[in-house]
Amino acid sequence: MGRKKTKLILNARQLDGLRRQIPAAKDEREKERLRVVLRAASGQHTLEDLARTAGRARATIQNWLLKYRASGISGLLERNTPPGAVSPITSPEVQAAMRAGIKSERWQSASEVAAWLKAEHGITRATKSIYYWLPKKAATK
Repeated sequence: MGRKKTKLILNARQLDGLRRQIPAAKDEREKERLRVVLRAASGQHTLEDLARTAGRARATIQNWLLKYRASGISGLLERNTPPGAVSPITSPEVQAAMRAGIKSERWQSASEVAAWLKAEHGITRATKSIYYWLPKKAATK
């Protein structure tokens, strides 16, 4: 027995809105999400099929469908940060302070760096995003 097909039940107005929105989308990211939702609405594909076709993880497709179900096209296409936004961590001041702290082994973990960023610079970052900045030795502690 195979996996269940993804069921995303849309009315004619919603389907028409999706079809009109695809060519009007601003960038490929938006078009990709809209196409996945349209394919899911056909009821002929599993999440795995949709993920394989899009070249994305199954969880990503699930998230997109949940966003669409909760908030429609606007929720699906919403961006938390604008494209090309520069992280405040990349400022020369923060970089110099981070390099000095890492070199002196001031922090033993990414969560300590995250707490320091918040306290000293008002920058909130998830611990997992801090690992990028740490050398492998510090990242594994």
